[in-house]
Amino acid sequence: MQREQIAAYERRGPFWGRLAQLGVAVACAAAIVGSWLVFNTVAGFYPGTGVVKSTPRERPARATVGECQRVGPVSGDGLGYWWHCAVTVRTDDGRELQIVTGNSVVTPADRGRPVDFREACFGKGNTDCRYGRPASRVWALAVTILGMARIALTIVLIFGVWYSLLRSVLGVPRYFAWLNRREARRNPVLPLPFRPTSHPYPGPMSPSLRITFSYPDGPLAEAYRSTGPRLLLAGVEVPVLGWGSHEFPVPAGPSSVRVVVPFGGTDDFAVAEHEVTVGAGETVDLEYAAPTVLGLSGRIRVTGRTG
Repeated sequence: MQREQIAAYERRGPFWGRLAQLGVAVACAAAIVGSWLVFNTVAGFYPGTGVVKSTPRERPARATVGECQRVGPVSGDGLGYWWHCAVTVRTDDGRELQIVTGNSVVTPADRGRPVDFREACFGKGNTDCRYGRPASRVWALAVTILGMARIALTIVLIFGVWYSLLRSVLGVPRYFAWLNRREARRNPVLPLPFRPTSHPYPGPMSPSLRITFSYPDGPLAEAYRSTGPRLLLAGVEVPVLGWGSHEFPVPAGPSSVRVVVPFGGTDDFAVAEHEVTVGAGETVDLEYAAPTVLGLSGRIRVTGRTG
């Protein structure tokens, strides 16, 4: 998956690749705003107090509608036009309160007559009181579930904004390089010890391979720096201390060399293989060059012999 995304980024180029990621971040931010507007619009048709269970108990009240103001077409109430009205609420225990209702719970058409209302008080000491018209608890439950879904969607979209902005600032290759460095620190992979398949040359100088591991400059440089080459000699993994030149003892005779670069959770990236014959007491110099384009293989070539 990482390789496909880096390849798409490279096809667009750094400017358009970053711009595409910025566009995704803007789209996620717009989706947050849009989802809240849609939710508020749907929830606005519910006129009740929000009580879902049998507690707190809804108490009857009467409301008198005063001045009203129309808001819209886009507002905190959602999409469309809604009424905000000043309301005087009189409860059964004789209290009188001044509140403002939104979402057209009451309208100018309700002026001049008492409106049947409900009061529900929540919290410690019943200090958080809400007012609304009589409404089904099923409707209140549906609005509550919809609100939970909105919160979950908002969290996902906020993560999408952060994710896309980070990729836009760093660029996709550097983002994955940073991600792979973090993963490597959390889960370090220790290579297997070198175990030759036959006895090395017993003379004063053992045969060896001197291998230079290199990667190209460019968009993939950060990705290469975040990881390192893996080397297999005669099918056995040998520890490699990162990029650069390293020498490895081998038995005299033919030897198979395979280099891969672990990236994106796979071991088939930048693969290169070569068969080389090492003489008794000889050191063969090899160079491994990682590819400049995703999907291509690496390259191993002999650069010299000594001994």
